Amino acid sequence: MDAAGGGGEEVFVTYAQIGPYFNLLALEGPSAQHRIDRIVPYLISLPSSPRPTPTPESSDSDDDHFSLTSSDDDTAAPAVPAAQDGDGQDHISRLPDDLLSNIVSCLPTNEAARTMVLSTRWRGVWAATPLLVHDAHIRAADRHAVRALSRCVAAHPGPVRAVRVTRTSFHRQEYALERLVASLAAKNVQDLILFNRPWPLDMPLPDDILSCGSLTRLYIGFWRFPDTTAHQPAFPNLHELGLFHSIIEDRDVDALLAHCFKLRILSFAMAYSCRSRLRIRSSSLRVMMEWRCGFNEIIVEDAPCLERLLFHSISDRRPVRIVNAPRLEVLGFLDLQVHALEIGGVVIRAGMNVRARAMLPSLKMLAVKVRFSHDMEVKMLDTLLRCFPRLETLHVMSIQPSSPDSVDCAEFWKSLGSCDCLESHLKTFVFHRYQGLDCEYLFLCYILKKGKVLKTLGFDCADSDDVVVEGGPMSGSSVEGNAPTGGSSGSDDVVMEGGPMSGSAGEGNVSSGGSGGSNDVVKEGGPVSGSVGEGNAPSGGSRGSNIIYVCVASPCWTFQNAIDLSVEDPFCVLRHDKCWIASRVMA
Repeated sequence: MDAAGGGGEEVFVTYAQIGPYFNLLALEGPSAQHRIDRIVPYLISLPSSPRPTPTPESSDSDDDHFSLTSSDDDTAAPAVPAAQDGDGQDHISRLPDDLLSNIVSCLPTNEAARTMVLSTRWRGVWAATPLLVHDAHIRAADRHAVRALSRCVAAHPGPVRAVRVTRTSFHRQEYALERLVASLAAKNVQDLILFNRPWPLDMPLPDDILSCGSLTRLYIGFWRFPDTTAHQPAFPNLHELGLFHSIIEDRDVDALLAHCFKLRILSFAMAYSCRSRLRIRSSSLRVMMEWRCGFNEIIVEDAPCLERLLFHSISDRRPVRIVNAPRLEVLGFLDLQVHALEIGGVVIRAGMNVRARAMLPSLKMLAVKVRFSHDMEVKMLDTLLRCFPRLETLHVMSIQPSSPDSVDCAEFWKSLGSCDCLESHLKTFVFHRYQGLDCEYLFLCYILKKGKVLKTLGFDCADSDDVVVEGGPMSGSSVEGNAPTGGSSGSDDVVMEGGPMSGSAGEGNVSSGGSGGSNDVVKEGGPVSGSVGEGNAPSGGSRGSNIIYVCVASPCWTFQNAIDLSVEDPFCVLRHDKCWIASRVMA
């Protein structure tokens, strides 16, 4: 798992090979350092600040104040009489200690430390407040920034609640770096985001990082991870771990998983192409995220609690082997050109006869990237539906290949029978980047015909917000709310009966932005209460119901949503303010 690439066929074993490679490209573009400098801000933006949630007027950019609440106790403080203008008295110092501590915790790092000089009353407040450090608040020259951070942590008695270091270069500051990490370990740091502003890219991270036993969240970027054979990791409280653009050996990943007994979220971002194998063995892990990496192989060997296996993959084709993940519920985006799926030791091949050993009954949500003009990917899509018999939500993203095959899939989809998930479980289908091409339309027809319990149909259109399907299962323009008289093809027709669900019925087109102001479903002249904003159709329908809710889908596929278990669907949000009623009509 050494090193990281953005694609292509170059393979880097160490970061020492990256600089010369990028510099060779500098004749036609930016230098190696400029290329990496453009990656850094993107990676820094991925891990969010732990607390508090930014206000609507602010963003979570690297320039924002790192303001964290030092106490989770929301008990109201005693009322303090309002001060009169110009009375010359220090009324703030009369506040209770816990309230003063909360005030200090909301200040930038440097301003918080300066409160000690206000008065004897304030002298002990900063020391009694769990320390919050953000290097954006340390006003020091680059060569002194590491020392300033180290002195700030050393001057505080602890504990250290959160540290965010994302704009400091540790080049030629090895001693100050070692002191800083040792102090964080000694003072029980709980939340740490530590990025090295390159260069060098392969700077060793001090071994003391493995002794930060109080850590609950750790994100590191642009480091060479310590050798765990010499120093065993001690992370008994770690819940969330992110390794960004860093060099770490396969054996060190294994050691981390073996010693992180409470780890719930594991993420890798922008690891370079390398000859490596990511092996997942964890009794506590619930989310595994691979974001723009180039692993040669991903193996879920033993993950009894894993709920989400997520990819935003690049580079060449690689196997994804799922051996034991009995609670896996969300899988995607599975790119049929990049990922070769294997379940229970069985390689999933297009058109194969799927047996019980190759099925994942626990899976409820699948997201797939498909090139519908490629014959093998079309057949693989059908095979995948048979591998997940209890699938409830299906996301399909249509990818337009650079050199499409001329494939006629009409007979293929017409000849297919149904499968377990379409017969009794699939309730939501979302078509991403739908362009109304014949190959896409044929698959849509198949889903509408065979999906006996389908309740919600979502569209994320590539070039337009209009959803228009003509001459088949969805006759006429669904965005206009009319019940057209288009012909049928012998299957179940889906026609519009009511009109828009909240919003103006006369507007016709489905546009992004805006809110309808109501969650009612307009059906045959009367409202039917129910919201589909969470991705679920209104409850109450029986099996085989003729009603389908057609919605606009707003993509929400981001790193933060992927690892956030409170986000039910990390791939999109169905717009309940832009939703229409359709009805099946038996031909």
